[in-house]
This record gives sequence, structure tokens and C-alpha cells, in this order.
Amino acid sequence: MLSMKSLAVFPVVLGFPFLGTLEGGSVSADARGQERVYRVRQTVVLSDIPEDASSVRWWVAIPDNERFQEVLDFSVVEAPGTWRVERDLGRGNRFLYIEAREPGKSELEAVVEFTLRREPVLVEVDPEKVEPITELHRRIYAEAVTRDAPHMEVTEEIARMAEEVCGSETNPAKQAHALLAHVAELADHYSKDPTKPNCGIGDAQVCLEKLGGCCTDLHSLFIALARARGIPARLQMGYRLNPQKKGEVYDPGYRCWVEYFLPGYGWVSADIVEADAPGGLGPTRWFTGLTEWRLWLNEGREFELRPAQAGAPVNTMIIGHAEIDGRAARVLPEGELAAQLHRNVRFEEL
Repeated sequence: MLSMKSLAVFPVVLGFPFLGTLEGGSVSADARGQERVYRVRQTVVLSDIPEDASSVRWWVAIPDNERFQEVLDFSVVEAPGTWRVERDLGRGNRFLYIEAREPGKSELEAVVEFTLRREPVLVEVDPEKVEPITELHRRIYAEAVTRDAPHMEVTEEIARMAEEVCGSETNPAKQAHALLAHVAELADHYSKDPTKPNCGIGDAQVCLEKLGGCCTDLHSLFIALARARGIPARLQMGYRLNPQKKGEVYDPGYRCWVEYFLPGYGWVSADIVEADAPGGLGPTRWFTGLTEWRLWLNEGREFELRPAQAGAPVNTMIIGHAEIDGRAARVLPEGELAAQLHRNVRFEEL
């Protein structure tokens, strides 16, 4: 059932009064951002290793080139045991793979350093120039329109919600904006409402039940809604470089965002959490782009790693994936047990 709070946004969204802002009229030069080059030292720690452990296998998320990011150099500073760079089978995401035999320590570190160039992203969309999504698009981007992806299933409830939000609208850009605005209105990130779950696996149905959660919950809901309307949508993972913490060692957490496909424009980035953040740059900036302080790590979910992981596909690669004697380490807290994988960074702007 749609809340009155969420219904209140529909007439404004579907009227598409933001056409001028999508063309850039209301985005200031400061909000648009600029190209920047960063030197980053990233440390990932695997903790709570039993003293009698005989084997650790570890895949660490590391940056790679993509449309708005170029890795200029990359080096492994410290790795326990043998290491190599591998790519997952499905999408070619890059990971540092480490094997440590009889580590003899309760904690291991993997340290990498890299220089990367990052561009701001702002797609100035004119809905009238967006072409229809065809069956050919859906065949090409089949993974991004599947309706049964774990944690992003298009249930009857989600399909009905997408229909109520979009109605008879067929323009992909107008539908995508309506769905982004709906999720922002319906659900809150835990940083905005501390009563919402702050450590989840990222599930559309949980987001509906709790009316909020972590960034992966909110973006999973958007992806399911978009796919219900036949709009290709997919998840991206990375973290934010905080300009207030240059030169400091700090935990950047993680941040996911979505990309949705608009014929004539391609894949468009959006971050619902940033768009809805009090005092932030708002939907004008974040529904069709990202700032240059975003560092990209990988795309997608349900990873089939290389070499193969011991268990089921890995839900997300927020920080990475580790196995101690064949058993997956905790990436997120489980009950009273703390996460076993942690990341900190130090960066400077060149």
C-alpha cells in the first residue's frame, strides 16, 4: 500500500517540471565539480582468524578503469602470502586475490596504493530526446532487466507500486525520475533516520517493510521498480573520498549507487541517498550524476569469483570476500559478532 507521503510526490514528478534542471540550468559550477587526480593508500584488514587456521583465501575490491575513472598506476604494498590480480567471470570486475597458508596470526592486512583520475558525472537529460526502450535493448542488457535477481525480485507488490507511480507514462526518463523520487520519498537511509537498519544485505522487500535501511536497500528497491517497467537498471559499488579528511587515515565505509539505461543517453548514474540527504545538493545533482569524490570499485551482484569461491555466489563485493578454511568471513556484523573485514584509506589530491 502506498503511503500518503509517497503519493504526494506523484503529480510533481510526472509533470516533469525538472526538465530545465536536467538540461543543467539549475546546477551551479561548484555543484557540477571538476576533474581531479587522487593518490590513495587503501588498507583492508581481515580479523578474528582462528590461531589454528590452515588456509586463507581473500579477494580484495580494488579500483579499475571505467567511463569516468582512470587508474594511472597501481601497486601492492603488502599482501600476506602469494597474490595476483584476478577478474570475476560474469562482468570482468578486478580483485586482488591472496592466498595465505597457515597464517599464524589473528589479523592480516592487504595494502595497495594507486593514483587515479576521476571525473564528475552529470548527464543533462532532455526527456523528449530519449528514445523508447526496445526488446533489442532488453536482450542486450538481459541481466539488467531480469525480474528474479536475488534481493531485487519484481514481486507483485513491487510491480503494482511501479504501475501506481508511473501510470500510463511510457517515457523512460520520466518513469525513472518518478521511481527515484518515489524511493527517496518512501524510504529513508539510516543516516537520515537512525531507527532504520544500518547493516543489511541490500534487499528491496526489506526496504519496503522497514521503509528504509542502508544504501543497498534503497537502490535495490529502485532497481526492482525500474525492471518492473522494463527499464534496465544495475548496481555499482565503491566509496566516497571525503575532502575534509585529506591526509588522514579514516574508514570511508562504502557507497553504492544505481545506473539506469536511457536510449540516446546510455547508462545514467543516480544516488538516491545523496539526493535525499538534508543539506545536500539534492535530486537535481544526484538523479543523473555523481560528484568526482566517488571512487568506483565494481558492478553488479551475485559474484562468481576467480578462482571460484567455496560457496554460493557472493552477494556484493563491498570490501571483498574472504574464506578461512573454506568458511566465508563476515563482511557485515552478524548478531553480536563484528564484521571481520574492515577498510581504511588515506588520500591526497595531486
